[in-house]
Amino acid sequence: MCGRYTLAAGTTELVEAFDVSVPDFDMRPRYNISPGQDAPVVAEDRHGRRVGLLRWGLIPSWASEPGRPLINARSESVSKRPSFRESFERRRCLIPADGFYEWKVEGGGKQPYWIHPTEGGLLSFAGIWDRWRRPGAEPLATFAILTMPASSEVAAIHDRMPVVIAEADRDAWLDRRLDGRAAAELIPTAPTPLFSCRPVSTRVNRPQEDDARLIEAV
Repeated sequence: MCGRYTLAAGTTELVEAFDVSVPDFDMRPRYNISPGQDAPVVAEDRHGRRVGLLRWGLIPSWASEPGRPLINARSESVSKRPSFRESFERRRCLIPADGFYEWKVEGGGKQPYWIHPTEGGLLSFAGIWDRWRRPGAEPLATFAILTMPASSEVAAIHDRMPVVIAEADRDAWLDRRLDGRAAAELIPTAPTPLFSCRPVSTRVNRPQEDDARLIEAV
């Protein structure tokens, strides 16, 4: 699964990488984006492509109550699961990131690792989103990150990792005219790019911690 990730890029870098207008919210470096928090998400709707803040943890539009949000969707079954099927068909999105965390059992405890592209740069995690509305309740726009079997570099830490959509496939992934079957062909069979993994402080275990020291090696 993917339970925490980072996005330290500034507004200019995000706008240029994803071909979107300047967002109407302040971008600040994030070093511990956690489930239940709002994060930048790129998607297309009838107004075109844009970046907005969505809540991490998908709540299907048909759910009678918010219930337990779903933070990840397995790429192998996303087109079949009732909670994800319609969103995968009609509401795909990209989640900008520059790394993510996973935990490995070591010495009787769990050691967190920051996993990031060896060459640096922005990633685009494959995602799906939905909007939940009910009378008298606050509307919620939420998202989930698709996952896949881990690459050889990551597998020693965890058996799953986020799906990364190649830069050349970003437009197609977001295209609302593309059906789920065609979109599934954009999911890579082997993770790219190459990743580096470094052990970091267990401070990342606390969602309220969010500073650049979290990604420093220990």
